[in-house]
Amino acid sequence: MSDDKALVAKAARQLVDWAAACELKDIPKPVLARAATVLVDDLAAMIGARDEPEVARFHKRVLERAHHREATVFRGGNARVARIDAAVANAVAADWLELDEGYRRTPCHAGLYVLPSLLATAETEDRSCGELLRAIVLGYEIVTRIARGWKQRALNMQSHGRYSAIGAAAATSLLQRLDAGTMFGAVTAAATLVNPSPRTHLVAGALVRNVWPAQGAWSGLMAVEWVGCGIAGSADAFYDVYSDVFGGTAEPAALTEGLGASWALLEGYTKLYACCQHLHATVEALLDLRPALLEAGAIDRIESVEIATHALARPLMNPRPDTTLGAKFSLPHAVASALVMGSGGAEAFAFDTLARSDIGALREKVRVKSYESELPPPNDRPARAEVRLRDGRVLSAECLSARGGADRPLPPSTVDDKIAALAAPAYPRITATLAPLRALDPQALQRGWRQTVDAFAG
Repeated sequence: MSDDKALVAKAARQLVDWAAACELKDIPKPVLARAATVLVDDLAAMIGARDEPEVARFHKRVLERAHHREATVFRGGNARVARIDAAVANAVAADWLELDEGYRRTPCHAGLYVLPSLLATAETEDRSCGELLRAIVLGYEIVTRIARGWKQRALNMQSHGRYSAIGAAAATSLLQRLDAGTMFGAVTAAATLVNPSPRTHLVAGALVRNVWPAQGAWSGLMAVEWVGCGIAGSADAFYDVYSDVFGGTAEPAALTEGLGASWALLEGYTKLYACCQHLHATVEALLDLRPALLEAGAIDRIESVEIATHALARPLMNPRPDTTLGAKFSLPHAVASALVMGSGGAEAFAFDTLARSDIGALREKVRVKSYESELPPPNDRPARAEVRLRDGRVLSAECLSARGGADRPLPPSTVDDKIAALAAPAYPRITATLAPLRALDPQALQRGWRQTVDAFAG
């Protein structure tokens, strides 16, 4: 066994041992508050996708074959199905609008990976909201540390397939209070159930990408079921998968350094724009620039748009996306919609925007180049936009770090507005019901999640 392999196995077990022993009282209140925001924000994104045609068709199938009434499919009302079906159905919806939260230090949407299985299990077993928040915090910590624990060989895989099964298994194990050894068996098994998630599928707009978290939710839940039957993974699973199979370079220290002192949830971001976060600085720069274009009456007199941006964004250059997913990972579409519609929200990437002639024509005028220097975090995903008009004038704007991250947090009212816009049309009582939980009210923390769902959905 190589030194790194042994170090990874030891560090991974130490990480799981720490998480299993960590209690709600050990978690700082700002971390719990962020967990509650992630819970409600991602739940709203899940609910907001309910009428996307593909999501609606899949939900209809799930609901039609329901036999067990355990957990809610969040699309209005509280129609309950078997927990595993609810987890899968909600996971399909959760990333569809591309408005779920994300982790800033490395590409990883940990909230998306832990929540669908957690919500279904907590509702089925009526676990308390406090226990739910504990599992979110610690599951989030585990999966982000695994994501940071390997330097990728190339930017050829997306995080949804690589980590979602681990997040689901870790968080569900924590909610069910499995002992550390059993939990380790579940998460190491889940590590072998991940998928390669080719990054090219994002730019191509292949909608199978949107179900990678659903596959992970299913695999993580089943890993917990299997470990209860004695079917567990190997201590070497993380190294075998992420080093030997995926070709990453292990950094074992990332799995354990600062445990209990630094919290991954505080390094996450909340999305305002319904597209890949790598494009957010571009969208924000153009929205800042747009008033000057309107004042000049020049929206329809744009000659070209040049975006100088970072390495993660530059490959996202499909000028003719044919699915909403393709639009959300198309820098030309994000540029054109921001300028034409004055929006980076869900409406800017809706299906009807794909065929709009004004947006299509402007997409063809977008060019990309490298930002002149690599900047340290949090300014490592910058964008500078230069819009050249037919009369030779050039208007420019720059965004070094888009709003929503820890360096530029959104005002609570902005987050509230986003949640209400996505979720309230389906669940008018959701904001008022979940407000005490977001405020960490002791009674709300003791309340069962099933009872809480009944309060806003029943």
